[in-house]
Amino acid sequence: MAIQNINIGSAANDGTGDPLRTAFDKINDNFVELYGVTGAGSGNNIAISGNSIISENSNGDVILDPNGTGKVVVATSAELRFTDHTDKAILFVDTDGDVKFDSKLTYDPNTNTATIEDLQIKSATISTFNSNQDLTIDLAGTGVVNFDTGTQASVGSAGGASAVPASPTGYLKIKVSGTSYVIPYFAAS
Repeated sequence: MAIQNINIGSAANDGTGDPLRTAFDKINDNFVELYGVTGAGSGNNIAISGNSIISENSNGDVILDPNGTGKVVVATSAELRFTDHTDKAILFVDTDGDVKFDSKLTYDPNTNTATIEDLQIKSATISTFNSNQDLTIDLAGTGVVNFDTGTQASVGSAGGASAVPASPTGYLKIKVSGTSYVIPYFAAS
């Protein structure tokens, strides 16, 4: 229904406007339409109060449903606030399509560090969160670990020795399929 305007006449008390009964009937019709659109009044789930759209049903959902290919657009220049949240958690979408927070997936903008459960990533460094914890790279099937890094033609101390020195600089401790090994390493030349 379109809004019903009340004819108030050309001048005060000139008798050309709507009679009182007609005027108040239009007012009632306009309010019925307004309450129906806004959800105000008893039996409706949605109410508008100040700057809030509120579900009046306990645990009632508020659904924003654009028509056709329309989108729900939140016009904000900087931030979107969630009153119930997990500090520094990264949002993710679960299998039901619900947007959630999880304390196992966080980002700290002060240190520029992302944490995924016990793994931290900062700049070009991946480390474990807990001290003395192994970092496991678990490949499915026949995949291999590929270290895409620079190489050098010889091994040894500064001066470019071409033969492997008698003693390595140290040993890397690794596990292959759960078995511990050490790999000797030498100073870069």
